Amino acid sequence: MLQRLINSALRRAARYRSKPFAMRNTTPLVSFTFDDVPESAYTNGAAILENRKVRGTFYIAGGRCGKENTVMGWHLIDRDQVRALHHDGHEIGCHTFSHPRVDQLDAGALENECQRNREVIRELCAGIEPTNFCYPFGSLSLARKRQLEKRFDSCRGIDEGINAGVVDLGLLRVIELYDRTLTQDKLARVLRENRDRNGWLIFYTHDVAETPSGIGCSPQVLRATLEVVQDAEMSCLPIREALIEIGYLARS
Repeated sequence: MLQRLINSALRRAARYRSKPFAMRNTTPLVSFTFDDVPESAYTNGAAILENRKVRGTFYIAGGRCGKENTVMGWHLIDRDQVRALHHDGHEIGCHTFSHPRVDQLDAGALENECQRNREVIRELCAGIEPTNFCYPFGSLSLARKRQLEKRFDSCRGIDEGINAGVVDLGLLRVIELYDRTLTQDKLARVLRENRDRNGWLIFYTHDVAETPSGIGCSPQVLRATLEVVQDAEMSCLPIREALIEIGYLARS
């Protein structure tokens, strides 16, 4: 009982704003992000964004490139496809090297995961530095969160909500871009909230397939969502560029 209470308190502590930043964007922003990056997120997802002149953020775990996720039935993108995403202007983010739960790692193990992934990404995409992170499985602890937010400009989780006002760059909030959860009513509501709060809405998904997994979307839903966002005249930016718009990073 005592240990459960301690664990619960630690989980709550990890969600306190430990990297607060007061957003200074002048218009509402939207980002499209992809976790794990099944091959369909590359072949379908990236193509849909590019057709509308939008670029996304793809969180890569370099140690899993080209491998099968037998649980989800995915083939993950290979190294050549990571290179192509970068070449086409998409952002490559860090998702650790082997996709562990970071709350189960000590400081040394997490540093090794991030460093190994950095080396893979820099080998594939010469000269780039992955500056934004996504927690595998959305799991985190306060200690590992504090460690990651010192290394990266932002860390993105899976807690739902709009980022607005004073945000936590150590745990950016998201809206699921899943066929099973993103209804037309929900999309209209979150876009309205994003406009009313002058916020930063971050969509996230995994596969982009005709028959998507429970944590993926169909090409039709991604395309329709993007069209509605652009019709609402909201800027669609990768995470790194949105950080410039909110005033966290200087313009080059």
